[in-house]
Amino acid sequence: MTNKVKNRIREVRKMKKITQAKLVENISITRQYISLIELGEETPSLKVANEIATALGTCMYAIFDLDGTGRYKCSSCDRS
Repeated sequence: MTNKVKNRIREVRKMKKITQAKLVENISITRQYISLIELGEETPSLKVANEIATALGTCMYAIFDLDGTGRYKCSSCDRS
């Protein structure tokens, strides 16, 4: 049984006009893997989730629904 984590990667990436290929240029995953994460078919490690969020210029909580609330909010940095 896997625990899928919902994410807003595609939404934030499109808003910032960043392609999947550009997003993964400086992180340790492939374009194919980011596609699977966006589709909810894969759940990234915390390290990879942090790399993705950093590459998008935000924190993990603004991208991933880590607490299961659907709020995508970080109480520490107040980003959304």
